[in-house]
Amino acid sequence: MQESQQLHHLKKLSILMDSKFTGPFGFKFGLDGIIGLIPVLGDLVTTGISLYILFQAVILGCAPSTIVRMGLNILIENLVDVIPGVGNVFDFIWKSNTKNIEIIEQQFTNPRAVTVKSRLILGFVAFVLLTIFIASVALTISLFKIIFNWIALFSS
Repeated sequence: MQESQQLHHLKKLSILMDSKFTGPFGFKFGLDGIIGLIPVLGDLVTTGISLYILFQAVILGCAPSTIVRMGLNILIENLVDVIPGVGNVFDFIWKSNTKNIEIIEQQFTNPRAVTVKSRLILGFVAFVLLTIFIASVALTISLFKIIFNWIALFSS
């Protein structure tokens, strides 16, 4: 399939999953939110479709940092999905497939800008994760010191 045809196919799929239907007040939603209401199986199906779009981006030649950024969109959706109730509502709001199609389109129109933006986003995420890791290690060490001091205080 030609690149533009493949992208058109992926765009139609993302519209079906994220914004095919119009609800109250013009709110757009797709099958992702509806299928996601089915416990376990729904999330497996919708994640599979999102991963299909991601895999097609690899085939189309998107930069590795762009692929990881797209994966981050899918990861965010799946992390929030594990929160009962909130995850179901989030499926209707967070449109990872649409976001990922936009990233693919931008990759073809301005690949350098998308790659730089993807690297900046991934760098920020890495910084936040490293900060959380360092803070949790520092907190753990502090808690152990407090516990050992407490034990020493009561054992004397």
